[in-house]
Amino acid sequence: MTVVAALVLAAQPLARVTEVLTDRDVSYAFAIANGSEAARTVFHTPYIVQVNEPLIERLEVITEFRRVVLAAEDQLKSGNWMLARGGFDTKGRTLMDVLRPMTGQVSLRARLRFHPQNSYKTLPAFDILLGEPTLLALNTARTPLLETVRTDAGGSYDVLTGATIETFYNAPTINDRVLPVRMMFEGKELARAGVDFSRIQ
Repeated sequence: MTVVAALVLAAQPLARVTEVLTDRDVSYAFAIANGSEAARTVFHTPYIVQVNEPLIERLEVITEFRRVVLAAEDQLKSGNWMLARGGFDTKGRTLMDVLRPMTGQVSLRARLRFHPQNSYKTLPAFDILLGEPTLLALNTARTPLLETVRTDAGGSYDVLTGATIETFYNAPTINDRVLPVRMMFEGKELARAGVDFSRIQ
């Protein structure tokens, strides 16, 4: 695929969040993942939400369609060319088989970066709320980011430098509309942004 063709493909208008992926959707997702870096950048940009808050390093929307693109990109980086292009892994599974547990779900993923001199021993409470009134979340995955620090005495200890928080929602409850995203830190609203789900697939 040429760079120009890939850019045209990635720039095609995407109408609302796809609730049920068709074979054509899956083929399109693989084409984006296997296209040029420029095409992938064009595709991913609408899914990145701008947040004016130092604690939140990145906030992004991951629809079922984009999850296929991201998963295929990860497989390409790992050298699993067959799986990234719709083939099978050593266990006879396709990428869609691997992703099946997240069928029909849209997630909001925040990457947090704590102050270097923080004193957290465990993850502080951070929640991503979608909609007003808030839509019911299916699940939230919280992954701490640790950095090992070496001491002069030869020992070491882990420092909590950040976290990845991903909250999952049922795609049919979102519909083709603009919804507010509220980011709550230790029970208080830290930041707010809007996501136009009519502009992403």
